[in-house]
Amino acid sequence: MSELQEVRHKFILESLKSNNSITITGAAKKLNVSEMTIRRDIMMLNEQGLLKRVHGGAVNAEQTRFGERLTVQKPSKRKATKKLEIYIPKSGIIYLDGSTTMLNLIASLATCKNLQVATNNIETFHKLAGYNRVEPILIGGKLDRRTDNIVGSLAMRSINAIVFDAAFFSSWGIEPKLGLMEVTLDDAEVKDLVATRSREVYVAIDESKFGRAGAGTWMPDKDKSILATNLPKTNKEIKPYKKLFSKIL
Repeated sequence: MSELQEVRHKFILESLKSNNSITITGAAKKLNVSEMTIRRDIMMLNEQGLLKRVHGGAVNAEQTRFGERLTVQKPSKRKATKKLEIYIPKSGIIYLDGSTTMLNLIASLATCKNLQVATNNIETFHKLAGYNRVEPILIGGKLDRRTDNIVGSLAMRSINAIVFDAAFFSSWGIEPKLGLMEVTLDDAEVKDLVATRSREVYVAIDESKFGRAGAGTWMPDKDKSILATNLPKTNKEIKPYKKLFSKIL
């Protein structure tokens, strides 16, 4: 490895430690090299398991597992999900995705009656089982050890058998042009199908996810989708995303 290449690799890995993600364009400008050079660096580091390559850049390889995400942006996640509590139906069937953000909504289910709650995450399923008035449903399929979510063709078949009254999601990131972003294509595929099978869609995202890229993208129908963030709805950082949702809280 050349000295210049070592400097670039160090910059990329240190940037991921502080920001959890990096874009090829941004790194190329900072280091004054071509985007192709950064792309090759990211491919090499990805092969070494030091990061995870995604569309347009890379993410911290240590931040995709469920347990490792639990402590990230906890106050901001709670603030965003708090805005969605009033939209939880007292009965019927809803979906909670496999994000650590959605764990904050589970305590709000204590007053529900005859509510069925489906999820594709085992940790979320076990936590739901602690509430007597909730009937947890675990979506079947294969376990993706990159995210600890259940995905694949069996999961898709299970989801296709259900019509949800409401679905509650978070996402790895969001971009104004591409929409909601996930670390894996499998996660994006599952969320896209659930959103299609849901009468109402709610998404909670903290500000750290604005502009963050991922390998897969999905976007629910604008007319039935609401976005909640940890920021005031008048904050200028939210403006680029208003065109994607019917309402922002």
